[in-house]
Amino acid sequence: MKKIIIFIASIMLLISMQPKAVAATDSNLRIYSLIVDRFMNANEDNNKHIHNEKDVNLPFGGDFNGIISKMDYIKKMGFNTLHVSPVFEKNQKDYLGYDIKNYVSVDEVYGGEKQFKKMIKLAHDKNMKVIVDIPTTVTDGFTATPDTKMNTFQKKYFKDKKIIDLNNPDNQKKYKEAVTQFVEKFGIDGVSMYAMQDGIDAKAVFPDHIETIAILNEDINVSGFSHVQKLETTKALANAFKTTDQDIPDKYESNELLSSDNFFMPRFTNYAAKENMFPGTRIKQMMSYLMIQKMPISMTYGTEIAMNGDKAPDIHQLLDFRVEKEVIEYLEVISGVYKKYDEMFEGKSDVIYNNKGNQLIYFDTKKVDFVYNVNNTSKATNVKLDSKKIPKDQMLSGLLIGDRVHYKDNKFSLITNREEAELYAVVKNQGFNNGYLIAAGTIVVLFTAFIIGATRNRKKYLASQHNNTK
Repeated sequence: MKKIIIFIASIMLLISMQPKAVAATDSNLRIYSLIVDRFMNANEDNNKHIHNEKDVNLPFGGDFNGIISKMDYIKKMGFNTLHVSPVFEKNQKDYLGYDIKNYVSVDEVYGGEKQFKKMIKLAHDKNMKVIVDIPTTVTDGFTATPDTKMNTFQKKYFKDKKIIDLNNPDNQKKYKEAVTQFVEKFGIDGVSMYAMQDGIDAKAVFPDHIETIAILNEDINVSGFSHVQKLETTKALANAFKTTDQDIPDKYESNELLSSDNFFMPRFTNYAAKENMFPGTRIKQMMSYLMIQKMPISMTYGTEIAMNGDKAPDIHQLLDFRVEKEVIEYLEVISGVYKKYDEMFEGKSDVIYNNKGNQLIYFDTKKVDFVYNVNNTSKATNVKLDSKKIPKDQMLSGLLIGDRVHYKDNKFSLITNREEAELYAVVKNQGFNNGYLIAAGTIVVLFTAFIIGATRNRKKYLASQHNNTK
């Protein structure tokens, strides 16, 4: 029944949507970040070097064909950008892809250049961008930095591997030439880097005409990057949504990329599990919040199925596409709504209320204004807005749950249940156009099904936790 409701709601949303075919801009990147070897193995022919023998520290055989076969899966969840782990020829016992042999050859185990180009073309045909993570591992011709700043995961993984000194002019020149040739040859849209050295300047090591992303550890400063994922912010978001009644950040730097984890840190699910919270609800709350932000955001593969782990290789499990699809379906719905009303990302936005997990964001646009209300608390909340913010002759029309709020007793009362999020459109009191009403109405039915499913899953989860403690 739930799948039927999802299907009907998706059709209704598509009917009421204006067709769009616009590729992601740098401000609305919705990134799905995946490890090639651990996403999907769709081609057994390129597995001749795979000798896993059930050792989870060795490659599983994921490849570009696997990504190609699941491109629609990724896009339907609302992601417009693929972020893939390193693709260069590497040590064949290395599943992550950072123990590379050179910065030229694409690994044949992944499918080689032909399949890599096919993957990029398909992404571009679907108006999606491709960003590749570029290692900083020393290969022939580079010299190493004497001062790396690695976290615990990176130290265990890299061990005695040397990292390029990217503050050295000769290394900068050679590295930039290699990356530029790679970008131009394959036509990718951007590159990323796990910065493990202080002071790296993107302008000195990457070409200028592409997206550049730095993923930082503590006590590292970089410059010149299009976007930066700061560890401090990443942890703050993970801690804000791991349970209820936590402070949600209300300000970010203009060039930040928001996420709740990355390849070299515990899974977001692990944060929630340690709080004995149902991961599905936690992930839905977090992703609803991230997807509404007017800046780039990223989700690590497997978050949609509550992949867990606090150390490698547990944090890099093979993706199981046969599990409960509650979060996947939720992402499909909210991304459809956000895309339909994407004018809210074109104007100004301000946090107008923020109190221990309950946050309101006001979107001021030239067409229709919006209010996003995330109640990540342990109880129902009632936030009151006066006519200084919203004129008396307006009303708030809910687009996710379907709530309608009218001006009454000199205020607008925004009431939301615990662990719930709603997006309101600010419209004339006499009503809304049919397209908005249809979308809101179908979402009401859909979210009712979600609530029922979430309740059942929560009971199962708590029961399993109880059994495990016996």
